[in-house]
Amino acid sequence: MSTHPNVILMVVITPEGLSRKTMKKILADNGIDDPEGEITIGTEQYRFIVMEETYDKSNQIEAKEGDLIFFDLVTYGYGESITWSNLQERKEALERWAFETSGKHHCSFEIRVSANYW
Repeated sequence: MSTHPNVILMVVITPEGLSRKTMKKILADNGIDDPEGEITIGTEQYRFIVMEETYDKSNQIEAKEGDLIFFDLVTYGYGESITWSNLQERKEALERWAFETSGKHHCSFEIRVSANYW
């Protein structure tokens, strides 16, 4: 079995209220009714999860239990790269979306870069 090192760009949204209820509202605002689908933020597709524990083993993401995570693998595998300007554009689009979303749903947010191996 091979492993693929990945860079992950994500926003961690911490709701003031109930996590699942807030996630449902955020998804509904974006026209999504599939709790296992993807959401378009800027021009990119992001997967999303509600943290059930402090570590999501399948995605190798760490955050507080109850946090809402919207993430994308900006690189996948050995040798892939992304330019700094492209990563900055993606971060800015994610930040604009998170700012608007968190204000509407009374949440705080943080943009993070992480890594995993699949």
